[in-house]
Amino acid sequence: MSKAFVAIHCETGKENPVIRKLMEIRGISEVTGTLGLYDVIVKVEASDSLTLEKIITKEVRKVPHVLTTMTLMVI
Repeated sequence: MSKAFVAIHCETGKENPVIRKLMEIRGISEVTGTLGLYDVIVKVEASDSLTLEKIITKEVRKVPHVLTTMTLMVI
């Protein structure tokens, strides 16, 4: 099992729609709104690192109003 935490910065005022959309993505097990440099932290889990990478690059980063992400891979 591969895991990562992704810190997400989104457009101001669009945090709730981003959170709702992230909760629909298969492989995301936790979504938490935060205060500070990043607006949302998600925990992503997949059977392998290739699938994990696809979820992050093809789905998380494509959510409307997401501006930047920082991925922290669990070792």
